[in-house]
Amino acid sequence: MVPQNEIIPIRIKFKKYGSLMYVSHLDTAKTMQRIMLRAGIDIWYTEGFNPQPKIVFAVPLPVGVESECEFMDIKINSYMSCEEIASRLSANFPDEMKIIDVYVPEVKLKNIVYIDYEMEITSPNVGENTANEIEELLSKDVYVIKKSKGTEKEINVRDYIRSVSVKNEDGRIKIYTVLCGGGDKNINPELVIEAIRSNTNLLNSSPVEEYYSIMRKRMLCEDLTEFK
Repeated sequence: MVPQNEIIPIRIKFKKYGSLMYVSHLDTAKTMQRIMLRAGIDIWYTEGFNPQPKIVFAVPLPVGVESECEFMDIKINSYMSCEEIASRLSANFPDEMKIIDVYVPEVKLKNIVYIDYEMEITSPNVGENTANEIEELLSKDVYVIKKSKGTEKEINVRDYIRSVSVKNEDGRIKIYTVLCGGGDKNINPELVIEAIRSNTNLLNSSPVEEYYSIMRKRMLCEDLTEFK
């Protein structure tokens, strides 16, 4: 329940999947601002010469990645129950974006330290030992180029992996991995795919024959408990 007559933070957990994975974080933020207006939610604005709606996302979702655990914090000026907020947002959300929960947060977004991902690679080059080869690859030093704000630097992917398990499921490679995802130490899951592409015979031919998907499953705290 949202206390009456208070400006209070509200946390919104939602899914973003399908074709919306190609919408950038910036465009998602702009879309959310418009949705709040259409939904009639009395969101709190910052003060100053250029007031902005108080909308804060957790860890930005990279383009091309789907998610079952996006978090967005807002503040509202007037009383509205979490159930009403969820109903209004659901009525205005686009297809392939779904509300999971709306509630008053008890912990801060900065408590997110790791992110749990599930990746799947489909390729005619998947062999009996491919899963073991990838798991071994990701357990040792493997270097890729990380691009950030116009700069490039070489990083060791292993330094950003908390845990990894690779399985061959009906000829598809499934990678279950927990990556650093909070503060300054974070990694785009695409760099794990790049490490595999650069060091194996996978994902180097036609995208019709070889392709992959990445799903963000959970955000985790430092002790690996699920962030809520």
